[in-house]
Amino acid sequence: MPTFTPGHLGKWESLYNDLMDGERSALTQEGTWMLGDKPGLVCVFEEDEPLFIEASSNISKTLQCYIKAGSDCEFRTMLGIVEMGASVKNAAQRAKSGPLALRISKRVEKFRYRVAPASAKTMQQLADAFNVVADTRYAGPSALANRALDALPG
Repeated sequence: MPTFTPGHLGKWESLYNDLMDGERSALTQEGTWMLGDKPGLVCVFEEDEPLFIEASSNISKTLQCYIKAGSDCEFRTMLGIVEMGASVKNAAQRAKSGPLALRISKRVEKFRYRVAPASAKTMQQLADAFNVVADTRYAGPSALANRALDALPG
């Protein structure tokens, strides 16, 4: 598999570097209260490792979804699958409520996040490209390849 670098992003390299290298905030209620309903990119980190990059039409709602159980949220679902061994078939439901949802919520409290502005027109393409370059644990090419291999019939 070819290795992608920020240089492959062209004019978007500076936005990527800002998202990866800027100051991060705690992924908690206290760390997200000041955000408004603006569009942009959200990157979640554990230590210095990017876990997930998502395009969001409402950054505040997206981060609240990450923090709180109860709603359908790709980040929480992927956390359940990748880190906690949940089945792909029922991970989304289990990430919403019950014991797995509680374990996910406790884990999320240890993460940090960073946001960057992006226009609604380009933000999904940017999120996809940034996930490839960063090779995020939940949505990067290595994660997708591992899930494809795990899903092969026995």
